[in-house]
Amino acid sequence: FHTVRRAMGFLTRFIASGIQDDTARTEARAAHVKKVTAKCESLKDNWDQPTKVDKYWLKDKARMTVVDADSLPLQEGKRPVW
Repeated sequence: FHTVRRAMGFLTRFIASGIQDDTARTEARAAHVKKVTAKCESLKDNWDQPTKVDKYWLKDKARMTVVDADSLPLQEGKRPVW
């Protein structure tokens, strides 16, 4: 019976050593949320930026892309190239 109690004491100490402290876990979670929130804010700022330069669609290359795509009939499952 004493060997079982000694083994259980070892097992209990081993399990307890692997359990995280509640305050450390809370602080790590708060730091993670803060980091993710900062990344989300920078992503939202980038979404407000234009995707094309000013007067992009007035340039010949961009206009020819639209003209070529409009002149070809659309096939099933295909979309325009622009």
